[in-house]
Amino acid sequence: MDKAAFRQGLLDFIQRSPTPFHAVRAMSARLEEAGFTALDEGQAWSLRSGGRYYVHRNDSSLIAFTLGDGDVADLGFSMAGAHTDSPCLKIKPDPVMSRHGAVQLGVEVYGGALLAPWFDRDLAIAGRVDYRNADGRIQCALVDSEGPVAVIPSLAIHLDREANQ
Repeated sequence: MDKAAFRQGLLDFIQRSPTPFHAVRAMSARLEEAGFTALDEGQAWSLRSGGRYYVHRNDSSLIAFTLGDGDVADLGFSMAGAHTDSPCLKIKPDPVMSRHGAVQLGVEVYGGALLAPWFDRDLAIAGRVDYRNADGRIQCALVDSEGPVAVIPSLAIHLDREANQ
């Protein structure tokens, strides 16, 4: 694969992965295309020599591995890992507030976010939504507004005299 194709593939992956849930889904699809088999961590695994496997938990973390052709006790093994989440603003449960003709969503900080870069810029909404379907079962769906739908305004300068410090 040439460098341009690699870069474009990386950019496409990033575009399809605005949240850890989306990243795991995109990576699972790539692993399937590469011949990996999905495993269920709640079931007994039947692994074969030379096999390629992956498993995910909570749709937000993923482990992929391949087995060599020899005995693991003799050959050992290698592992690689990555972190899929990052600091963000999460929409709270039951978040909708309507004040002064504007609809507001309550959010909470996740991780060690620097808040100033989030202010006064167009923001999209993406993530996983859990909902109860018509027969009462809880289901999940991934959502991505794929464009700006919100803004967090910064505090007016006269209300934050230390803003330029």
